[in-house]
Amino acid sequence: MLELVERFGKHASTYLQPGYQEAEARKDFIDPMLKALGWDVDHEREHNPYEQEVKVERSVTVARSQSQKRADYAFYLKPNFHDVRFFVEAKKPSVNLDRNEDAHFQTWRYGYSANTPLSVLTDFEKIHVLDCRRRPHPDGALDQVYKHWHYTDWRDPAKFAEFYWLFSREAHEDGSYQRRIDELPKPRGGAKQRGLFKGGYQAVDVSFLAELEEHRTALAKAFKKADHGLDSETLTRIVQRTLDRLVFLRFLEDKEIETEIRLSDFGKGKGAWADFATASRRLDNIYNGIVFKQLPILDDAGFAVDNEVFADICERLSSENSPYNFDAIPIHILGSIYERFLGSVIRATAQRVFVEEKPEVRKAGGVYYTPEYIVRYIVEHTVGRQISGKSPVHIAKLRFADIACGSGSFLLGVFDALLRYHADWYNRPEHDKQAKKDGCIRTEDSRWRLSLAQRRAILQNNIYGVDIDQQAVEVAQLSLFLKLLEDERATSARQYQLDYARDSNLKKLLPDLGNNIVCGNSLIGWDVAGLLALSPQEEHALNPLDFETVFPAVMRAGGFDAIVGNPPYLNIDDTWGKGDHKLVAIKTAYPLIHNDKTDLLFYFLARAVQLSRDGVSFIVSRAFLEAFKANKLRIYLLDKTAIGQIVDFRNTLIFKKVGITTCIVTLNIGGAPSDIDVRKHLLDNPPEPPLDIALHDPQQFAAMHVPQARLGAEPWALTSPQVAALNDKIDAAGVPLGEVLLIGQGMQTGRNDVFGERSAADIRDWKVPAGHWFKRATNTDIQRYRIEDRDEYLLYPHRVDDFAQLSAGVRAHLTVHDAELKKRAAYQRGNCEWWQYTWPLHAEHYGQRKRILCPYLATGNRFALDADDTFLGLTDTTVLFDNGQQENLLYLLGLLNSRLLTFRFRSIGKLKSGGIYEYFWNSISRLNIRRIDMSNLRDRTLHDHMVSLVEKMCDAKQQEAAASGHARDVAIRKCAALDRQIDALVHELYGLNSDEITLMEDNI
Repeated sequence: MLELVERFGKHASTYLQPGYQEAEARKDFIDPMLKALGWDVDHEREHNPYEQEVKVERSVTVARSQSQKRADYAFYLKPNFHDVRFFVEAKKPSVNLDRNEDAHFQTWRYGYSANTPLSVLTDFEKIHVLDCRRRPHPDGALDQVYKHWHYTDWRDPAKFAEFYWLFSREAHEDGSYQRRIDELPKPRGGAKQRGLFKGGYQAVDVSFLAELEEHRTALAKAFKKADHGLDSETLTRIVQRTLDRLVFLRFLEDKEIETEIRLSDFGKGKGAWADFATASRRLDNIYNGIVFKQLPILDDAGFAVDNEVFADICERLSSENSPYNFDAIPIHILGSIYERFLGSVIRATAQRVFVEEKPEVRKAGGVYYTPEYIVRYIVEHTVGRQISGKSPVHIAKLRFADIACGSGSFLLGVFDALLRYHADWYNRPEHDKQAKKDGCIRTEDSRWRLSLAQRRAILQNNIYGVDIDQQAVEVAQLSLFLKLLEDERATSARQYQLDYARDSNLKKLLPDLGNNIVCGNSLIGWDVAGLLALSPQEEHALNPLDFETVFPAVMRAGGFDAIVGNPPYLNIDDTWGKGDHKLVAIKTAYPLIHNDKTDLLFYFLARAVQLSRDGVSFIVSRAFLEAFKANKLRIYLLDKTAIGQIVDFRNTLIFKKVGITTCIVTLNIGGAPSDIDVRKHLLDNPPEPPLDIALHDPQQFAAMHVPQARLGAEPWALTSPQVAALNDKIDAAGVPLGEVLLIGQGMQTGRNDVFGERSAADIRDWKVPAGHWFKRATNTDIQRYRIEDRDEYLLYPHRVDDFAQLSAGVRAHLTVHDAELKKRAAYQRGNCEWWQYTWPLHAEHYGQRKRILCPYLATGNRFALDADDTFLGLTDTTVLFDNGQQENLLYLLGLLNSRLLTFRFRSIGKLKSGGIYEYFWNSISRLNIRRIDMSNLRDRTLHDHMVSLVEKMCDAKQQEAAASGHARDVAIRKCAALDRQIDALVHELYGLNSDEITLMEDNI
């Protein structure tokens, strides 16, 4: 760097002349500067164009008013070639960099569009670092400079170090860059956000999604006004297609592929809508594909839309001052925007038009768009392994699918992996002649890149997708078209078009993906649908699909070579309803899988196994590992597949805004089962990508091999052999708790607000007799060894046979709410009286048996004794009744609250987000309890000692709750000492040695 500084300074007067061009400055100074920072600018280390960390734009400068070219340099970090780390925009030194608003705006927009926090504008004499986090506006471009240096600053080691640890490759590889980004102040201030630029502090995906949603609403209203007869489905379809066309055309403009038709031209002819219609027909002749294909109603000559509304949308999307550069927005970010966009649909009534979330999205709490690093990992470990070592000729015979493709994130991942592999194969010296023969194109740095024709062939030969949503299918095709054209420019695309005009054997620019990406129900075929008595509307909604009919060649060959994806997660009973025709179809088609309240993903796993001849890899809710309702699915997978790997993210949320815990499961078809490669995430935050590296970091993941033969229908405890052996020892020492105590769920009132939320004054004033009320114990009230009194009372109208037998005050209160109580489903079915609980589970035991309560959801074992029949737990609790066993309930309470049985429950209970486990009756029942032989003196002594310790613990817990200051500290220390004594006694009862105790403590 010092050599460059001295050289520039020595001849600065020459370099600052207008005749010294940008290309010369790049060659003489900017390229060498970037090399000094460790970047492979000349691609000396990596020949594959798809895996080069520096993408260099060699095109000449074009004025912004005519075109918007790519940034001069885009920097990536292997293996993620999808997300730009930062851009560098170069100018010639004679340009007044400090005052060049155009250059600052251009650089700012590159960075913002690519979700890149910082980007660089330089002529080597000066370096400006722009903060690109705020949505761009041309008026504020000069205000975005975060750091700036003069080339002479590099003589100061401290100043150079600051620059180096932001933009060197080393800074990006070791995380220094990201740490500095995390320390940046939050974006604030700057130019006013107005008009096109309101909401200036949103990330590009949030911002553009909001804009698309505005356009959708405006178009829907304009279309409904143009034709009052349009229904919801038609409106959704034609609005989606219109937006697809506008976005695709803007993409073509920013990539300089389409130079003759521009969004800004709509309205300069016969009107914005008429110009759009004319352009659509012309563009269909050039590009083909689904985007511009004629669509009934939308492309009807008589369909006339309000020009003012449509012109405004076009202007917002096309303005040269738009905050978005579609050449810089990564395709997978566009996909994530569309995936969320597709979570809502247009609803039309006679009076109004509105947009609402799909029911399944609303139930699920949002849309799950798979993070790119997860897609990359799954694809590399399925598709990547299958194509490894194969030639393009062999790969052309392979078929890869996503049978719930959504907007196409996994299809994009597969396409990208295939492109990168082919480019790498052709760039090997031994394949040079084959590259030329197969039509590869020489790049400026003498590397081979795939031609448009080759990429088209890969797309059509290898990639297949299915989704039940027609709009999702269209967006998936659109995403693949964008990926296909990602590296095209005006010259290459135009040359293809010229060749097409001369050669009738050539295809249009875009392939027809109608036979690859199709709309249908992957789970239900016509064989099942034909057995059901469906109305035409139900048949249309079910949308059955026969793979043998739609993909005949694939199915004749035995199925898809690999199926990847992220299928939908939803409880089909709760979402669809018990009598829904879709639920009936699922039950009919999958008798080996179906249980009540199963998740839709269970059936996608089973269907993928049926349709694949080699392998399946999904990211799914990890519930199937442990949920009792998944027992039949677990047996199915064990019978039909060799499970290759399970990456268990435990309580870490990969989908940040949705509280679903997940895992990656990879299944091999046809292989002999052996040990499963299990990786368990150890941290609370998502793993640092790339996942391949993180999985081998013992600080992030625990690695173990679990024999498949050890697994069965019961929840899969994916533990090390040592932990499995300790679990076996614990179980061998006792019997299941369900054989000792009577265990059930808390009661269901159907209206907690009516029967509960009562005060002591209510009970007194209404003259409610003893036995006709309880204090309520909620999930959070139940702690280890004690129940916190929340001073909430529950009316308990189950000690009388007739409403008239209730106290007058209670009768008056319930009568006020009789309308709400009679709306309860249980009352409607005739299962309860209107004035009683919907499900008073185990009512006969209350007042007759002592009981232990535990919360429904907890991070660890929390059991408490209700010795005086004081408390009642509802649906957020589990109840354990004395069952006449020899052992005192206090003995059992000590066992249940011990660290040993907390450890054991970790391998039984279903883990949810936040490290919370489900303490359902069927899970608790499986905890094995050390029984006491009362005829054995040692056993009886241990039992009595436990009872004594637990009595002291219950008293100490009450003291702790009531005390404050020093007295409370004393009580806390007393409880800790008692805990240690109880745990030691439990270890003795179960026969643990010191090594086993250490193992338990290390894994609790």
